[in-house]
Amino acid sequence: MRFPYIINQNTNIEYTPSPQSLELLTEIGKKIISEDFHWNDEFCPTLVDFCVKAICGFFKDHPLLNQLPCQDRHHLLELLPTDLPLELVVPLIDDEIYWERRYIDKYKMPLTRRKAHWIWKHSFIERYMQEVIEGAEPQYHDEENMQDITQLCAPFVKKLIITQLKAWKPPLTWEPEDIPEIWPIEHINFQHVISKLENIEELDIVFGMNNLSEEKFSWNLFKLSVEDARNLGLSVLSLQNIHTLRIHRSRIENFHAQALMQCLLQNETLVELDLSHDHIGDHGAKCIAKLMTVHPKLNILKLTNNFIGQEGAEAIGFALLQETCCPLVLLDMRLNPLKHDGAMGILRSLVRGEKPKELSLASCEIEDVTAMRVGQMMCLNHTLEFLDVSSNWLGDEGGEAILRCLMNNRTLKNIDLRETYIPKETLVLIQRLLKRNQLGLEEIDLYVTEEEEECEEEEEEEEEEEVAVEDEEDEED
Repeated sequence: MRFPYIINQNTNIEYTPSPQSLELLTEIGKKIISEDFHWNDEFCPTLVDFCVKAICGFFKDHPLLNQLPCQDRHHLLELLPTDLPLELVVPLIDDEIYWERRYIDKYKMPLTRRKAHWIWKHSFIERYMQEVIEGAEPQYHDEENMQDITQLCAPFVKKLIITQLKAWKPPLTWEPEDIPEIWPIEHINFQHVISKLENIEELDIVFGMNNLSEEKFSWNLFKLSVEDARNLGLSVLSLQNIHTLRIHRSRIENFHAQALMQCLLQNETLVELDLSHDHIGDHGAKCIAKLMTVHPKLNILKLTNNFIGQEGAEAIGFALLQETCCPLVLLDMRLNPLKHDGAMGILRSLVRGEKPKELSLASCEIEDVTAMRVGQMMCLNHTLEFLDVSSNWLGDEGGEAILRCLMNNRTLKNIDLRETYIPKETLVLIQRLLKRNQLGLEEIDLYVTEEEEECEEEEEEEEEEEVAVEDEEDEED
């Protein structure tokens, strides 16, 4: 008996009898075993089964699917080979069972976590487009020959993750004397590919290569040209539904950032911009600050692990104070050499403005003097809810300044103070004040010891038990 895929496999497991139950006296003489799904395995297949197998064998030439009854169609989808041409199956098959089988046969398992709205057909086509783009070679202009496949897959690609891109290298048909001494640093032109995938909502790109052998290694493989950045920006500009753009672990420097921001100035849909682990300096940060002053929807800006210093941080702080600034909620500046002056450029904007609500200055080389300014900012700012200053030298004086100013702050709910060399006693008091803000309490006794707190909790529990006993006695009376 065929167990159809529309029934959960756990159902089959639950209905399978245990060996102990089969030895019961009531089971020995049974002639009809309803839970046995293999009762007809030795029987001759029906004519319908033969027809379905015949259709499966000639499906490439005669794709009969919608003409079959529902149960026979399900049977056919379980038998179809997973190497059929995409031109045939993409417009014809929408059932998840076929695309799940095809995805697992080709890619084994998903690279990302399966979410509630997971669709196997979309996931397979997105992974296939990733494979096609990562394998394209710019010296042969492969991107110009992708029009058919991009047009076929465009309605189903909403999230595109590209983990590597091949750089230009001399074609095999060139003679040795035709090969230049210095190769151009170029990648495929994204305007021929990404701009055709109009439904993209999330784009994640890494300029570089994976799994290189020693004889093929070259630093040029991990670089990109200004023209690459400009082509990528123009491609993003043509996407009307994109809300997330990540270009990380790439050698994006100041001029690349400038070319990219010039294109993004006209974008109105981006919500998250992630340029983490790049090589952006102060000039590139100024270009990003310009984008912040004109963009209407940007909420999340991540600039982790770049080379942004004082001038770049001051430019971002100045942008936060402008009336036309984007509605920024999260600003991540971790692992940038801001130091005291750079951190002050952002802290001043928090004193006079209301953006952002979450700020990360972890590992930014700030010192205990900066911690005092952080405390002063906390006294005057009433919108910041999360602050990360971990892995910085704050010391005793910095911890005392934060504790003293946090007493007057009711909005800050979380502070990350790991590896800041603040005494443990001060950290305990800071955590109590944060708990006060999280629970919305009016006042809290900071200097109550843990033993006193336990005693108070025990007394409250005893009082509650006494009240409960009295209520029960009143009900009995």
